[in-house]
Amino acid sequence: MFDFISHIWLDMHPIIVHFAIGGLFLSFAFTLLAWFRPNAALSEASWILLVVGVAAAIPATITGLIAHFPYEETPLAAAIEPHQLLGMLGTLATLGVLGWRFIARRKGQDIGTHPVYVGLIVLGLVWVVLLGGTGGNLVYELGVNVRGINPLLK
Repeated sequence: MFDFISHIWLDMHPIIVHFAIGGLFLSFAFTLLAWFRPNAALSEASWILLVVGVAAAIPATITGLIAHFPYEETPLAAAIEPHQLLGMLGTLATLGVLGWRFIARRKGQDIGTHPVYVGLIVLGLVWVVLLGGTGGNLVYELGVNVRGINPLLK
């Protein structure tokens, strides 16, 4: 039952990534709700979930790189790289958005309903869907990191 502990470092990515997906998706959703129905509580929830999502995206990216190591010299590496690139670029972009909103909040002006911010959030939703789709394809179509199916993992 606890045999997963011996390979926990390879399994940390799917564990952590779901916190990033949930935090960012809900932050984006609350931002859109606050844009259509201005509400301080929705805006604050959006901010807190953005912090949670970005805070989880950083270790999700790092653990994704670690999970990629067994596939480095295999034909599957080419299939993993688009997902990896989307993850790294998206994490950097969300860090930038977090920084922008943090600075604005420090100045007493939350930009949570600013049209440029909302546009970036819509792009962020597209990014989460593409990233999740490519990750799902790696797992469900190619068996990446699925022990018992993938011959690279014992």
